[in-house]
Amino acid sequence: MNPFRSKPARPSLPGRVCLVTGGAAGIGWALTRALAAAGVHVYVCDNSQAGLDRAAAELAQLPGTASVMFAHVDVTDRTALEEWIAKVHAEHRRIDVLVHNAAYIRWADIEEMTVEQAQLSMRTSYDALVCSVTAVLPLMRAGRGGQIVAMGSAAGRIFVKGPSAAYAAAKAAVEAYTEMLRIELAGSNIGVTLVRPATVVGTDFFKVHVPSARMPRIADFLPPTTPEKVAAATVQAISSRRPAVDIPGYLPSFYRAYAMAPELTRKAAATGGSARRDYAARRPTAATPAQPEPLRSSGTHQDGLIARALKKAGGNAHFVHVMSHIAPGVDRAAHRLSGGRMLLMPATLPSLMLTTIGRRSGQPRQTPLLCHLESDGSYLVVDTNFGRPPSPAWSHNLIATPRASVTRRGSTLPVTATLLEGTERAAAWDHLVEVWPAYVSFAQRSGRRLRIFRLTPA
Repeated sequence: MNPFRSKPARPSLPGRVCLVTGGAAGIGWALTRALAAAGVHVYVCDNSQAGLDRAAAELAQLPGTASVMFAHVDVTDRTALEEWIAKVHAEHRRIDVLVHNAAYIRWADIEEMTVEQAQLSMRTSYDALVCSVTAVLPLMRAGRGGQIVAMGSAAGRIFVKGPSAAYAAAKAAVEAYTEMLRIELAGSNIGVTLVRPATVVGTDFFKVHVPSARMPRIADFLPPTTPEKVAAATVQAISSRRPAVDIPGYLPSFYRAYAMAPELTRKAAATGGSARRDYAARRPTAATPAQPEPLRSSGTHQDGLIARALKKAGGNAHFVHVMSHIAPGVDRAAHRLSGGRMLLMPATLPSLMLTTIGRRSGQPRQTPLLCHLESDGSYLVVDTNFGRPPSPAWSHNLIATPRASVTRRGSTLPVTATLLEGTERAAAWDHLVEVWPAYVSFAQRSGRRLRIFRLTPA
């Protein structure tokens, strides 16, 4: 299954009445079009008259007859928001779906953002959700039930530098409110759905307001999605009444990794020097052969939060089992779609795409791998196979044909593989488990001696 390819929306919603806040641009506009294509009567409100005019003009150019009505409403104005909801209900005597998508975003550090801007972010995302839910709940209870959809974000679950603190706080509040709403409405005829997209590209906001230098750091290790993919997944969730949908679908694995490392909220203790410098001193040379040292499994203070979370999670058998099925396919898809510039975890744990020659087929075979860049430009890779007993095919391929190539950050170069043995392997292993302690648990679960290769540029 390709996680980047969204299934088409099922046209199982004809005749329903749906409200979409912030529906004139980005995800909201993509969702408006998707709902209209599914036969829904869509009522859109937005605070931007220019956005509404642009959406109406685009709608007029689309084939077919879509039932979409636009209204200029500021969702932070409770009276105006409630009047809009009441007007739609008076026209149809029902409201079946509420999608709260409105948000105010300004990428800025805490000291750069004014109090008023931070409050506006919370009022637009969270307060407006509370007001709109309070208005539609009695209408849905009096009718045939309904579905409430809140647009959250991965930024409300994974806290890294990039998204503003106000935006992350607002999305975390949206998530908490939605989860509690689901608990309170359990057993009723009103469903609740939380949609959590990762970084979304292709929206007007990102095109105009967010320079590449200010893109959220989440975008460095989660392949971005598009408004159309988020819209398609949301329509499916409404149709099936799913309680939550994450886009891309493997986001929960990152949430689990992040949650498995509670000590990451504390300041990491200094380790007295980086693992790279320690390993460089131990690496064998002709004059000073290295001596094996006891294995260590401590992280370094230089690691980022997500990297340390993944290192912690690497020792969890369930997490590794999930990632062994998800990560390779996602990595290959991200690598292909980004022209070799992106893998699943390039900003957290260094990764590369290794291309070997199949020892039986003679055809090129690509495998995404964690790697460790050495000061001489070579890479260390380990045939962990996620802790499985068999050695992976790429390892056998390198032994049969040491010539290979690696692609990292869009650049491809030929390499020659050397299988490390003796004291050189011992020193490399000691360094590797300092960089990522999960190698120890991988070796234990596999029951074999993991192979370590040095990939040297040819």
